[in-house]
Amino acid sequence: MLFSVYKLPWITCALPDKNGKTSGRPKFKGKHYYNSFSYPQLSNSHIVKNANGRICINLPKIGLVPFVYNRLIPAGFKVKTGTVIREADEWYISFTIEDKTVPLRRVEIQPTEDNSKGIDLGLLHYAVTSDGEFIEVPKFFRFSEHRLSKLQVRLAKKPKHSHPWKILKGKIAKLHQLIARQRLDWQFKLAYHLFSDCQVIFLEDLQIASLVRRCKAKLGDNGQFLPNGQSAKSGLNKSLQDAATYQFLDILEYVAWKLGKRIITRRPKRYISTLLGMLE
Repeated sequence: MLFSVYKLPWITCALPDKNGKTSGRPKFKGKHYYNSFSYPQLSNSHIVKNANGRICINLPKIGLVPFVYNRLIPAGFKVKTGTVIREADEWYISFTIEDKTVPLRRVEIQPTEDNSKGIDLGLLHYAVTSDGEFIEVPKFFRFSEHRLSKLQVRLAKKPKHSHPWKILKGKIAKLHQLIARQRLDWQFKLAYHLFSDCQVIFLEDLQIASLVRRCKAKLGDNGQFLPNGQSAKSGLNKSLQDAATYQFLDILEYVAWKLGKRIITRRPKRYISTLLGMLE
């Protein structure tokens, strides 16, 4: 079964005042906080054609909405739910489809020296394989950082919620969307490339959350904050987030499942010994 992640509108407590108190009535989140809503009762019968012959989705309490039906639902699959998603450029709908006759794929590949490969992820090189291949870091955010900063400076000079302010907000959102899509497309292509000549990939079990964690504050004798290296580490954190290593690991795991292959993660000490054994 294919699942989609969506958000639910919850009530949040009132924001604290200048004294830190949160007393008062609860505050409802505005419409800009929500980017999706779900229909848990959709089915194949909701995909129909209108009078003009255009394919539409019949959403309850909304009606017929034309959409680009670019990916046909495979024969035998049933639509279970649908999630309407608001992106920076357009509205999208994501279907959850199911076919109980499709067996679950369970991979039982035994790693050997011939069908395995070790990969080390980093920032100097995005990936270094055990067979001597070096893959450079794409740095999608770094290349668009100057353009993004110029737009953000212009945004800060506009009156909030004015028409020019909303136009700049849309441009910034579309630029972030472009960066994310470039990174996602490149990572999928890299995952298929890495599995093109092997069946099993060994990876280091990285703790990304620990790598981007802020440095611990240092206090002097008089109670003032001392330099702790966070200003220097902020650039490293930006490069780590631009590399999106955790996202790439999820993509690599999905591609391995789709191709019927396997990935194995190891703790750093065990992984280094395994990688050195493959290089010998």
